[in-house]
Amino acid sequence: MKRLLLTCLFATCAVYLAQAQTSPFDMSPEKPADKTVTPPPSAPIELPQPSAPANTPDLPQSALTARNLNRPMIRYVIPQEAISLSGETSEKSWGVFVTEDQAASATLLTLTYQNSLVVAPETSSLTLVINNAKVLSQPVQSSENQKTVTVKVPPGILRAGLNTFKLAANLRHRTDCSVQSTYELWTEVDPSKTFLTFSGEASRKFRKIDDIRAIGVDNKGRTSFNIVVPALDRMAATTPMLHLAEALAVLANMPNQSVNISTSLPREQLPGSLTVLLGTDEEFSGLPQYLAANTPGAALAAFVDDPVTGGSILRIRGQDWQAVTNAVASLVDPLKRDIAVPRTFISSQTWRSPDIPLLTTASKTKLSDLGVGTHNFSGRRLRTEFAVGVPSDFYAGEYGKATILLDAAYSEDVRPGSQINIYVNDNIAASLPITTTGGEILRHFPIGFTMRHFRPGANVIAIEAVLNTTSDNACVPGSTTPTTRFALFDTSEFSIPSFARIGTVPNLAGLSGTSFPYNRSDRPLPVVLNNGGAKSFSAAATLLARMSVAAGRPLEVDARATANSTVNTNALFIGAIPQIPSTVLIQTGVSEAIRTAWSNVGGAEPEADASNTQVEFDQWRERLAGRGWRGQISSFDDWLNRTFNISLESFSFYAGTDESFTPEPGASLLVAQRSNPAGDGLWTLVTSPTDDQLSDGLVLLTRQDHWSNLKGHILTLKVGTDVMQDVPVGEFSFIPTQPLSFSNLRLIIANWLSANILSFSLLLLVVSGLLGIATSRLLSNFGRRK
Repeated sequence: MKRLLLTCLFATCAVYLAQAQTSPFDMSPEKPADKTVTPPPSAPIELPQPSAPANTPDLPQSALTARNLNRPMIRYVIPQEAISLSGETSEKSWGVFVTEDQAASATLLTLTYQNSLVVAPETSSLTLVINNAKVLSQPVQSSENQKTVTVKVPPGILRAGLNTFKLAANLRHRTDCSVQSTYELWTEVDPSKTFLTFSGEASRKFRKIDDIRAIGVDNKGRTSFNIVVPALDRMAATTPMLHLAEALAVLANMPNQSVNISTSLPREQLPGSLTVLLGTDEEFSGLPQYLAANTPGAALAAFVDDPVTGGSILRIRGQDWQAVTNAVASLVDPLKRDIAVPRTFISSQTWRSPDIPLLTTASKTKLSDLGVGTHNFSGRRLRTEFAVGVPSDFYAGEYGKATILLDAAYSEDVRPGSQINIYVNDNIAASLPITTTGGEILRHFPIGFTMRHFRPGANVIAIEAVLNTTSDNACVPGSTTPTTRFALFDTSEFSIPSFARIGTVPNLAGLSGTSFPYNRSDRPLPVVLNNGGAKSFSAAATLLARMSVAAGRPLEVDARATANSTVNTNALFIGAIPQIPSTVLIQTGVSEAIRTAWSNVGGAEPEADASNTQVEFDQWRERLAGRGWRGQISSFDDWLNRTFNISLESFSFYAGTDESFTPEPGASLLVAQRSNPAGDGLWTLVTSPTDDQLSDGLVLLTRQDHWSNLKGHILTLKVGTDVMQDVPVGEFSFIPTQPLSFSNLRLIIANWLSANILSFSLLLLVVSGLLGIATSRLLSNFGRRK
């Protein structure tokens, strides 16, 4: 019997051991089914990467509703398509608006990044700070593949409203200690895999109009408004529809916004998008029950819950279109600003924090007020940025001079040959060489630079310290990080003098900066949309939304205008080239040949050879530079521009007449600007070969990185290659924007003479001659004769 029991025991053990070798040890039945283990806030949590929601037209509504409600609420937080932190120190600051429900929910932060191979992980770090609280900090150590880190956001960090995010990288090279090696350092954060995850169904919903600010972005940093207008073909719907697009854009104030107008509801509301329903109660009768406005006393403009997506839809309704227009006005009116009220800042917190001050006269601002803190730096190249704005009538690019009053210090290790550089909009503006040894403290040391590269609207100014040191020349392997060798103090100041203020047109830079001159008119802007369909309306709404953000307020528009009714007013013409009248083309400086050039384009992609024409031309110009008398003139012109910031065009009395412009067949979008036929207003034309290309082209043009590059009086854009080409302004007109005063008139004349050297020289000769004649006459009358 004992032998039988032992045999059974051994058999049981053998079976158990065999199972243990084929399956892992699992204690999951011992875990509570309704609880999860949460690590401390600073501990990374590795989670599977959620994918962006996809359209599921084949799913029944009940299944789609269940899937949407069970999916976690994701908020992408980076407001651009790509973000790169380069150099030894780099940081980006922006704001993220969250609702009360989102701020109260349990929140996870997921961040995905990759760095260059030469980054030393033991001395490099990546940090994310939310509202001055460090949420994530870890070594930068993912050069081969992307690394995803998820941490819990401690309760109370996020608050309802605007939250400041600051992403900073501190990088050091593995082996090289030269200044050149700092350009090899970078950390790229993937916007499509960096997001907040909110828990709870309530975090999906919007409760009040102000929650529109929490629309956020998608996985590519884009924001979209889907305005659904069942009666899109009604003339009464056009103006309130465009006003609504402007109000939504100003409220959200995201950098890459677009508007899509249609007659049907989207199946799913994706991240970074908002669905808005606009129409009368009768027009809503064919919609689902939860959207139909059949409740007595229902609000004219309010959010309604969407059981299909689990989110909210903004419904704007009324018994007739007059009531709908009044409902739209309830959103637009609080955002209006009287043109007599001066604008003091450019609202930029959703893409650059803090807001950018708008400097309209002589001023002096501390760097601490511009978002720049004190830096104690131990590396080789320090770069920090801030932004200031100038008004649309800024006219001082040829003579004006700004100053940075620098508070800084450098150690005895810094050698002569080091320098401090100033950049304006990525253009070198000034360079201060360090020529002394033994270290020094700079107290309000003035670094002056011209305002040649300033433009209406926001201007980014960078301070860069390039440091050569004795210890870096040695660069001993395994040596510790050096001590602080340079300090930049936040008590440094940016100073700008009084500058000339008068508007110039045409000027697409003024349009992109502050929507000049339309932002200064108290009359509705005529918007001409010939044969406008859904695509044409979407294009117009996207452009007006961008212009309203630039102006800082919704623009009044009149969508009933025609080309004949705008001969003596400002006007905006939007449409595909077949719908643009010939008179508009001629008046804006566009050749009729554009119809032939674009006639065979249709919906085809631009030819590859067309996009290389300008590149090949530049290559031939460089190749033949200096050959022949024309080459000698071209080389001399380049030398003048590099050395004195002037060109041969400055040595002329008359700028010449702008020739009619014909774009290349590969161009997908054209923007042209000129005075109206009466000469008392400005016409702006936006056109494309087709309505589809017009809509797609304006979505691309109004992106933050492209919109800020508008300049000249004509600009073309190739959607396939993102290539922008502009035609410089030749003839221009002045538009008075300030009361006439001697001081402003003196500054205007000074800038004009600085831009027209030959006229200045001739005037100087005439004045000198008159002075000589007057002196001779005076001496002949009062002098002593023999």
